[in-house]
Amino acid sequence: MIEYYGLSPIEYELMEFFWKSDHSFTFGEIMFHFSEREGKNWKKQTLHTHLTHLIQKHVLTAEIFEKNSKKYKRSSTKEEYIQRWTIDLLNKTFDGSVSAFVRAATCGGNKLSRKDYVELKSLFDEI
Repeated sequence: MIEYYGLSPIEYELMEFFWKSDHSFTFGEIMFHFSEREGKNWKKQTLHTHLTHLIQKHVLTAEIFEKNSKKYKRSSTKEEYIQRWTIDLLNKTFDGSVSAFVRAATCGGNKLSRKDYVELKSLFDEI
């Protein structure tokens, strides 16, 4: 299954909705948006399951605002989430080594091209 920064395609689609706004939404508002505006034919249980997974992944929060009713809101911006996910990937996969990550991502054990070297050098000079 394809993942987007550790999110399933549906989770990522849901988060794109939340990342575009700083508002909180009720379950009904989310369901309406995706069924009426996006043409999704999701069952309530499907949506609820994905929202629960997003809460477990700490990208979404849920606040009770009325008896048995919740409002859902993003817990961070898209940029903050991607940064957190990338740092986690770096730590888990490359023991926190930026150079090992860059080496694997850019040349995979082969010699780095001159063009890539110049681009990376320029990037690191900016930092």
